[in-house]
Amino acid sequence: MKRIMITGANSQIGSFLARQYEQEGRELILLYHTRDDRLKKIKTPLLSVDLRDLEATQSLISKIEGSIGALIHCSAVRSVDNQALVDTNPQDFKRVFDDNFYPAYHILRTVLPIMRKQNFGRVILFSSDVTRSGLANGSAYAAAKAAIANLAKSAALENAKHNVLVNCIAPAPVDTVLEEDFSGSYLEFRKAYFAKHLANSAAEQLVSRAEIKQVADFLISADIRTLCGEEIFLTGGKA
Repeated sequence: MKRIMITGANSQIGSFLARQYEQEGRELILLYHTRDDRLKKIKTPLLSVDLRDLEATQSLISKIEGSIGALIHCSAVRSVDNQALVDTNPQDFKRVFDDNFYPAYHILRTVLPIMRKQNFGRVILFSSDVTRSGLANGSAYAAAKAAIANLAKSAALENAKHNVLVNCIAPAPVDTVLEEDFSGSYLEFRKAYFAKHLANSAAEQLVSRAEIKQVADFLISADIRTLCGEEIFLTGGKA
């Protein structure tokens, strides 16, 4: 397996994957925006970039020498409030949508030509189980994740013939430390959302980061040749 690029490497999922892959001896390219506190013990050099800026993204990637075998795009932002669509501030809605969708578009627009040229690539974007259930009081985030899922499916159709396979992992609530990323009323909203998932999950548990890695390992494997354009849901069997 060639090098693995992880965006949003300081996120709870991204940093977990970075630590695990580094321990396995994988060669990594780790991108973060401003925070790098979860990556302090990582030996791999870190690269800071604002993926909302296409030119900055292209400039950074153009300076990276060598191949990029896999891209795992973990970068994401969530709302800081929890309001019904009719009560949302249009500017806040646009920010949440744009800050989730456009980084995904920008990194694909930058990395896919490299993968096509080398006739190999494996791409994972993170959508969410809300792409098929919706998310009350989180419509901007849910809409962005649905857009990312269809971005991946469209890119999959265009790139599979180049041995570049694009897929999505769509997890239900993931077992993370909510207090590290949220506070106030939005933290309470997230806790209630997680509790509701647990109450309706046949497995009666949150999705583990280790399970996400198992799926990611499969999707970035050079051994798969036709699995593309899929949205793989990890929900614990929602009742």
